[in-house]
Amino acid sequence: MAVISTLLPGSLQPESALIAFAETEHLKIIFESFVTARKWHNLQKNPHVSLVIGWDTERHITVQYEGRAAAIPAAQTEHYTQLFLAKDTPCSETFLRDPRVRLFKVTPTWIRYSDYTGDAPRIIEIRY
Repeated sequence: MAVISTLLPGSLQPESALIAFAETEHLKIIFESFVTARKWHNLQKNPHVSLVIGWDTERHITVQYEGRAAAIPAAQTEHYTQLFLAKDTPCSETFLRDPRVRLFKVTPTWIRYSDYTGDAPRIIEIRY
């Protein structure tokens, strides 16, 4: 699970939501949204998103992630649905195949991995 933030169209008002996600081998994030959700409407006007992944108080590892979201074309939906189903998320096949659900792919522009489990923090930052 991750928290995704988008911006309300025509303003600087942020909106955040908890999402299930899958990832590709190239560190792209795949997530879904109902067409009635605020994030879906926000993304129609502004594709920039930020995500926070991981906040487990026992593991102390997080990923901050910024990028651009794009709707996945219908012709590619099956591939990404299978990717989602291969990961243990709360999204069932029935949910993912609901006609109101749309899949998005986020291409990263900046990623920061922070691991605070050792004696010294391990931080890796990637800019694209």
